[in-house]
Amino acid sequence: MTAERVFTVAQKEFTDQITGWRFLVILALFLAIAMVGTYSGVVSYERELDRYSEQLAAMDNQNDGPAGMMPAKPPVEGVYSSMFLTLVSYGGLLAIAVGSGLVSGEKESRSLKSLLSHPVYRDEIINGKALGGVALLALVVGSVLAISTALLLVFSIVPAPGDLWMILTYAGVILLFLVTFFSIALALSTLCRESGSALLLSVVVFVLLVFLAPYATTHIGMALMTEEPDPAAYGGDISSEEFQAAITAYYGQFDLIQSIGNLASPQMATNALIQGIGNAPTSGATLEDTLGKIWSSVVALTIYPVAFFAVAYTRFMRMDIR
Repeated sequence: MTAERVFTVAQKEFTDQITGWRFLVILALFLAIAMVGTYSGVVSYERELDRYSEQLAAMDNQNDGPAGMMPAKPPVEGVYSSMFLTLVSYGGLLAIAVGSGLVSGEKESRSLKSLLSHPVYRDEIINGKALGGVALLALVVGSVLAISTALLLVFSIVPAPGDLWMILTYAGVILLFLVTFFSIALALSTLCRESGSALLLSVVVFVLLVFLAPYATTHIGMALMTEEPDPAAYGGDISSEEFQAAITAYYGQFDLIQSIGNLASPQMATNALIQGIGNAPTSGATLEDTLGKIWSSVVALTIYPVAFFAVAYTRFMRMDIR
């Protein structure tokens, strides 16, 4: 395998996708969802900005008494957070549409057999297709950022330089989320003979991971939880070390259930990651505390793409192209 041939395949895949009608439809849907999410975020931001102005006016009108704490101005990155959370709701299906026919579709049209007749190895083809698909999704995320920023400028809202790293982090998280479902579709595209079957199975997996997995983990976890400690069992002393340890362990079960849910559902993991990153500056939590809450989300968004790409790679290397 040579990197040059991998990039050649990736460039061809990227060019074929970007000039096709499917990509234009997917891009239009992404941008429409982004605009809806951005507008919703702008409405919330302006509401918080009005509240911030009222608090400042109230402080100016206080002529006596100790000075109150200066209220924090709402960050512009909250608008992007709202937009990306909206995108998470439907983005998985659009990413599936990008990857569902990459292998099975070409096998149906016999273009894959023609491609393999050239001096190119199978691993270069599957790696190039995956790289081209990821580049396409990166272009989509970049376009979403551009259209959202343009919409903010229309409303005279300018992101501060300090918000830039959080906005780019959100974009990276969303890209990982999209790559997760793209890799699922790519794997099923190598496992199925027909692109229609690959698309259908990908949608079934999407429903399982987005809807059934969170529901099952939450309800099973709640059923297995221990009962809340009764202060009477500790002599009514809720400040005792024994009671505090018991109540901490009890509420720790909720964090465990959420972590398991994040591992089971990429959508839950993405939502938790975006919210955790957004709340970190205002919550005063340390880096260790923040990582402790989002570790399961990071693991889920790393394991899923790697595992499903490994399936796609292994299956493609052994596939009968005849």
